[in-house]
Amino acid sequence: MSRLFLGLAVLTLLSACGIKNSLQRPDPLWNAQNAVAHECARERAYNGEHPSHPRALDSRCGRSPANAQDGSPPPPQSPTAPR
Repeated sequence: MSRLFLGLAVLTLLSACGIKNSLQRPDPLWNAQNAVAHECARERAYNGEHPSHPRALDSRCGRSPANAQDGSPPPPQSPTAPR
């Protein structure tokens, strides 16, 4: 009986391990640019169809077309940056 409780305790502790937040898929090993472009287009299409509750775009997508015309100036360039 004690082995059963010990086993349940171990299973409970092991089931609590892991990442709790959403997982990001890694980049594909080949054809990465096309896959990222397809995923970004899919996310933008979803946001266009559901404007009341849009999802955040993946960081690889860059700026969304909706936010591209926000009028904010680009960040300043470093004087030592290559041109």
